[in-house]
Amino acid sequence: MGKHVANLMSMESRLIVGIKNKKEDAFRELFHKFQGKIYRTAFRILKEEESAWDALQETFINIHRAANNFRGDSKLSTWINRITTNVCLEIIRKNKKYRQNTDEDISSNIHLIEPSGWTPYEELRRKEVKDRVQTALSVLNQRHRQVVRLHDLEGFTIREIAERLRIAEGTIKSRLFYGRHELRRQLIAA
Repeated sequence: MGKHVANLMSMESRLIVGIKNKKEDAFRELFHKFQGKIYRTAFRILKEEESAWDALQETFINIHRAANNFRGDSKLSTWINRITTNVCLEIIRKNKKYRQNTDEDISSNIHLIEPSGWTPYEELRRKEVKDRVQTALSVLNQRHRQVVRLHDLEGFTIREIAERLRIAEGTIKSRLFYGRHELRRQLIAA
């Protein structure tokens, strides 16, 4: 397993260097590696196929623009997931028709980098929502909370969580399902 992690790290490092140097082949590889994950994340948030494709394109534009800002504090996939989520939220903010579709899965939206230019009301509202979600998360049992936090808030895939926790993927899926269900119940009750 150590060799696999070393290969993964060298692949990510190579991609990051290529992206920062604006190498076309690095962007092509990045696109092929992450397009599915970006599309699924966008579709989960926007709940509309056409908008998810728009978000996919906008995400890669933003990755290209922000490549030199990637500091390596997080995994490349986590950084890309944050950009994707921010793009989706910008689409939602600009188009009110999404608000109804996204209210059900609020846990997908709370790990965002705070964009500049929000009004004080929007900042306060965001803080209130984040506090409600954090309170609801604290009520979950530790196993469910851990998986929900890793998947929905930090952007890890089911496979990555299973490898990290050394637990079967099916167990991770189950914990994520029940954790989300309990989180939703706590948020409705609050």
